[in-house]
Amino acid sequence: MRNFMSLACMLAVGVGTAHADCKSEIEKTKSDWAALRLEPGSKPSSISKGVRGHEHIQAAVTSMRYHLHQARSLCEEGKDHESLLHVNVIRAFLDLPEFQHPTSHRYLYKEQK
Repeated sequence: MRNFMSLACMLAVGVGTAHADCKSEIEKTKSDWAALRLEPGSKPSSISKGVRGHEHIQAAVTSMRYHLHQARSLCEEGKDHESLLHVNVIRAFLDLPEFQHPTSHRYLYKEQK
């Protein structure tokens, strides 16, 4: 519900840019990650366990924190597409549904004839 309200507020103020999209996707991913309630292991080789059968090696969870930091930094720099790539890595790792990039990001794709 909170995510819905955030989205409604963003639309109400007319912020429909790709920059807002990367910020909202980062926040949504952080919320989804927190909902998994991963309990950190004491060593890099230990297992972090969460709800619904989520088990991940602690070193990999630490790596995903790096991806989150990179996503935030890139989003703040205005590199939305690159930021969202990092967010999708995190979502795939946590077995969360990935999202489609906005069509404005297709300028990076050059169709070959």
